[in-house]
Amino acid sequence: MLENGCAFTGAFTAGNNKVEEAAELGVYRNNWHMLRTYCDRFSGAAKEDWNTLGLQVHNDVAVATQCQRQIFDKLGPAQFFALQRGGLGNPGAGVEYGKYVQQYLDFVQAHMTDGMAIYWNVPSM
Repeated sequence: MLENGCAFTGAFTAGNNKVEEAAELGVYRNNWHMLRTYCDRFSGAAKEDWNTLGLQVHNDVAVATQCQRQIFDKLGPAQFFALQRGGLGNPGAGVEYGKYVQQYLDFVQAHMTDGMAIYWNVPSM
């Protein structure tokens, strides 16, 4: 999820009223578990560091983007969205969504050079 400018305008507080592993940080609102597990910058950080180290991602869009890319690349769409949308407590929640994202990405990749206009019919969830 992308929350345009929210970290920088105060539209939501660091953690988004969640703490430790569940704390949502930065413009992409990745949870602290994902950040400390899959972003090299925070590898080995403790779950308690969400309100100190996590503020780096919350307050710096370049750090947030770097981590977003690393997490997505390491997990792939299905796992990425499962963790981002469902969290640790319900990781299956985003699996279906992740499958549709993967289908879309595969389609775009296959047609990037043929000039085809892209229309995609994905049922709402």
